[in-house]
Amino acid sequence: MVYMKKLLIILLTITLFTSCEDFLDKDPANYASQETLLSTKQGVTSALIGCYNDFQSYTYYGRNFVLIGDVYADNAKLSTQNTGNFSSFYNYSVTADDDDLADFWSTAYRIINNTNNIIKVCQDSTRSDISNSLYGEALTIRCLTYFDLVRTFGNQASYDNAGIPVVSDTTSNPSRTTVKDVYTMIIKDLKKAIELLEDAPVTPFRFNKYSAKALLVLAYRYNNQFSLAITEAEELIASGQYSLLTTDNYIESWSQESSTESIFSIAMSATDNAGTNSIGHMLSPDGYGGLVPTDDLLKLYSDNDIRTQFFNTRSETFFNKYPGRDGNLGVDNVPVIRLSEIYFILADCYMSKLATTGDSQYYYKILDIMDKLTKRVDATAVFDNLSMDDLLLKIHEEYRKEFAFEGKRLTQLKLSIWKFPVIREDCNSTICNIPNPSNKFAFPIPTAELNANPNLTQNQGY
Repeated sequence: MVYMKKLLIILLTITLFTSCEDFLDKDPANYASQETLLSTKQGVTSALIGCYNDFQSYTYYGRNFVLIGDVYADNAKLSTQNTGNFSSFYNYSVTADDDDLADFWSTAYRIINNTNNIIKVCQDSTRSDISNSLYGEALTIRCLTYFDLVRTFGNQASYDNAGIPVVSDTTSNPSRTTVKDVYTMIIKDLKKAIELLEDAPVTPFRFNKYSAKALLVLAYRYNNQFSLAITEAEELIASGQYSLLTTDNYIESWSQESSTESIFSIAMSATDNAGTNSIGHMLSPDGYGGLVPTDDLLKLYSDNDIRTQFFNTRSETFFNKYPGRDGNLGVDNVPVIRLSEIYFILADCYMSKLATTGDSQYYYKILDIMDKLTKRVDATAVFDNLSMDDLLLKIHEEYRKEFAFEGKRLTQLKLSIWKFPVIREDCNSTICNIPNPSNKFAFPIPTAELNANPNLTQNQGY
């Protein structure tokens, strides 16, 4: 179902155990019944949980959104047993008719439409039953969704380029908002959400003031507001709410429900098991095993690196952080933001300060962060006496190693102020490299959406 139809339908008939997706193929429900759903706090809460559930979709954090970036960049390639999954992304032949992109767009805007309606209820001054935390959660969910969309479809070679449509319940055929304006909206809403979430319980599976602040760190960083990103990151770390994993618990944490590093994750239970549509099934040789790490990624890990325990060598080497829980392949909570990423973002921002000011304090701050991050996974890692250029490359390399197959790689490359290109050393495609900047760093707007909305424009190159 195309974007504009979903925009016009009120999609709030959601229960605690039912995703919004089931209602897309139905006629618009009676508006009175939906008003009834939102007339109680329980109904609003159920609608909100429905939005969290949509993050679980295999089109979003359940699989595709996480893996496409690694395939499109240089972390993953098609295995010998792959029968076509993600091949268009690996071969840089993706088009506006791609089903994976269309499905992601649909899922994301479904979440936005639903949070818009929840926010409208939360803003009703007569609704004393609605807590600030529900309002703050809805805002943050919407911010994360816009953040993911603008990174996927917006060409951030210039922040004045077209981003994505920003929609409301009164929007009709919206045009694309600039990348800059999308980030401005996200940052404004996150700052408000942090205030609203002051008393929200701290859990990695629902947004609270700390996870909203973590998302704000990322938004500031990718909007090139480095000083503000530094302030927020330092405050989040100083809160003591989270702690880095250690050598002793790093590997086992990936088969557990949560960890001390988990700031925000997508919860997946045995009931939610996506089976063959899960990340774990795609990466495991015990499942489909359709994607394997590139040789140039594998060779970055030293023999002393405990992350080599993710490797599984059979006919080829597999790399799977998603082993499943209790013997259930496909049951893995999917990390969205970890404390280690906040540290890496902080190091990256310090590097920008070092490059622009020459102040040596930032050099030593970076060394301290890198020591904390790397020694827990590789006791032999050394960062002493590095030039600024070498230190930059080390940050870049360690970030790649730490977040392999977590959906970070393409964003790391294309949104870096250092303009890192995609360079595939181990490549079976006709196209192996992407310069930076390049139109290929922005995916095409789905054809169905262009056909439904005459005010949408396509990205260059498609």
